[in-house]
Amino acid sequence: MRLSDAWRASLAAGAVNLVLGANLPYLPVWMEKAGGMSGAEIAGAGTLAALIRIFAGPLAAGRAQSHGLRSTLAATMAICLAGYALLFPHLPHAAAFLVCVAIYSATNVSGPLFEAVLIYGTRNARPDYGQGRAIASLAFVIANLAGGAILSAFGPDGILTYLIGAGLLATAAPLLTRQGARQALPRRTILSTFVEGFSLYRIPSVFAFVLAAALIQASHGVYYAFSSVIWVSQGISGSSIGVLWAVGVVTEIALLILSARLLRSFSPVGLLWLGGLGAILRWSAAGFVLPVFVAALFQTLHAASFALTHLGTMRFLQQALPDERLPLVYAVNGALVFGPILALSTFLSGVAYDALAPGGPPAQTHIYWLMVIAAAAGLAVAAITRPAPDKAAASLQRPQT
Repeated sequence: MRLSDAWRASLAAGAVNLVLGANLPYLPVWMEKAGGMSGAEIAGAGTLAALIRIFAGPLAAGRAQSHGLRSTLAATMAICLAGYALLFPHLPHAAAFLVCVAIYSATNVSGPLFEAVLIYGTRNARPDYGQGRAIASLAFVIANLAGGAILSAFGPDGILTYLIGAGLLATAAPLLTRQGARQALPRRTILSTFVEGFSLYRIPSVFAFVLAAALIQASHGVYYAFSSVIWVSQGISGSSIGVLWAVGVVTEIALLILSARLLRSFSPVGLLWLGGLGAILRWSAAGFVLPVFVAALFQTLHAASFALTHLGTMRFLQQALPDERLPLVYAVNGALVFGPILALSTFLSGVAYDALAPGGPPAQTHIYWLMVIAAAAGLAVAAITRPAPDKAAASLQRPQT
């Protein structure tokens, strides 16, 4: 039976997430345990990748526009695949670090590309975008669990074996989808993307809200870089670590599915406050050594710290900006605003991790309290500036000076 275009797009997005769902939690474990990298080096790889994203994101979008979306996504995943294969021969330390930077950079770019594949491929078809996104998220959870089980059974090098297999699938799957970049991505030069993108953030209410949201999202810097590393040092098994990651993703998915019904009455700023308060509670608790079941309980707050903040941001931008501006602002949001702040958060977490490492897990977990400061800073920005979509829309009608 021939697969429909919508199913091909959904399965391609799922294949990419089979890589992302293992790379994010477990590559840092390989970097420390097998690669012998310090906390500063682990965080440094993520920091450099976040900064590279400022330029790589628009470059990838431009290439997809001129050369095709599916080939661009396949090439991005091929970079990941080559990186995983190169790490096996036990490269010199500096070379392994640079390879990890390349892998992180490619995974950062792959997210918007597979979203575009989904948007184009599921247009007016079943599975629709929401169902396709759910398939991709399910693949992410499967990768969380499979990667954890492999880590327990075979150690860090087993994770590389899994990632090579998943990388092969993720490189091939996009090539089986339909072409569609010219319809899915706006026709803009890289320079015009930067210029027009920055002009939108000259609107005071838009900049204030996005800055507040970026600070709250940047509070995940320690989680992305060091949560699995710290859990391993606490003696938690790889399988349990996979479950902990999966709990966060599953609760996020559940919230997003139910958001139209449960959160209809909340304003974007209200959602931002719920997300920020959830982040403060989550990272305050994470600063202590917790039993696995208690850690799993607090992992459900990922639905607040990440999903509610993200949902509030999307709603704010939808209410504040005309429809024709939304594709651009979504494209530049991660690269120009979230990327640099998350890069700084990740870098500081690496410095703090190394400083606290001699004290073992009871001291290492205290780095999460840096993230409390980041989330609180986001709420402070929201409290002081009081951003509102109607103010942003009104500002858009007046010439910006």
